[in-house]
Amino acid sequence: MKVLLLGEYSSLHNNLKDGLLSLGHEVTLVASADGFKQIPRDVDLDSHLPSVLGAVHRRAKLFGAISKIKNFDVVQLINPFILYQKLFPSLHCIKKLAVENRKLFMSASGDDAYLWRFGRAALRYSPFDDILKYDLKSDSFYMQDDAAFRFNEAALKMVRGIIPIMYEYEVSYANAENRLPTIPIPLNLEKIQYKENRCERRIVVFHGLNRYGAKGTRHVEEAFELLAKKYPNDLELVIDGKMPLDRYLKLMERTNVVIDQTNTYSLGVNGVYALAMGKVVLGGAEPESLTSIGVSSSPVINITPNAASIVFEIEKLLERRNEIPEIGFESRKFAEEVHSHVKVASTYCNIWNRH
Repeated sequence: MKVLLLGEYSSLHNNLKDGLLSLGHEVTLVASADGFKQIPRDVDLDSHLPSVLGAVHRRAKLFGAISKIKNFDVVQLINPFILYQKLFPSLHCIKKLAVENRKLFMSASGDDAYLWRFGRAALRYSPFDDILKYDLKSDSFYMQDDAAFRFNEAALKMVRGIIPIMYEYEVSYANAENRLPTIPIPLNLEKIQYKENRCERRIVVFHGLNRYGAKGTRHVEEAFELLAKKYPNDLELVIDGKMPLDRYLKLMERTNVVIDQTNTYSLGVNGVYALAMGKVVLGGAEPESLTSIGVSSSPVINITPNAASIVFEIEKLLERRNEIPEIGFESRKFAEEVHSHVKVASTYCNIWNRH
């Protein structure tokens, strides 16, 4: 099968590409580097020109790339809003992709208008308020606008199906006729080395700094402040990030416990990397999220968006620190069973072939 993956968030398509290649398919990834993460891609959509020239250049590169995307068996968009730009024929390009290729699908990942409208209304807790306050520093976001919603709706009608990567997107597209089953985040486990999770004198607890509001970092900061005062000799507490992926993973290697995002029901890409490395992971593991990816249990320790939840779970780990290596082993096993790039890619192929 000849597949083109358009767009990238946190190596989602990169890892899917690896899985598809392992299954013998021909795959092209057209994307930007996803900011500081510097994610590899086959066709680069970034521009190093400044300001307005850069904006024009990026649009020209994107339009040029789309004009060459023809005769693929499957094209998958990471998200409709990678094409939602001022002075750009966004819907025309999506229609062109649908007409000039055999099948067009869309992943439900990243920010989109359905998530901001339907997901926000359906979830008991979510990152949206913190995104507005801390990341955007605004009372509103363009994803909330009617124009963005109409674009999202129109794009949805042009694809064969939308494939959620986790529960938050599954519930956002609950009423979409072409919503397909949720497929877990893929990860190339061959590139992630597992090491036994041994604790030294202090347990190292790490939270990756990326989008401060989206990840609920304020709750981690508050928890760390309390924990540092109470357990100065038992815990090493680290918040760091905003660096290329390879450096970030190197930093994560020396940790015992990784706190993923605090505002979500589900585990994000960072959390899946931590599982694969054999870390104890705190993050989203609500029952709904586990059901959405077809599992009944998970080694992920579920936390909610408040410091008390984090402090409680870290204190429990201090009491059973001798179990940390075993929990880390279960983390890796879960990653292999649920997030293996080959297994996930095979699931995508089955879905694509059936629709």
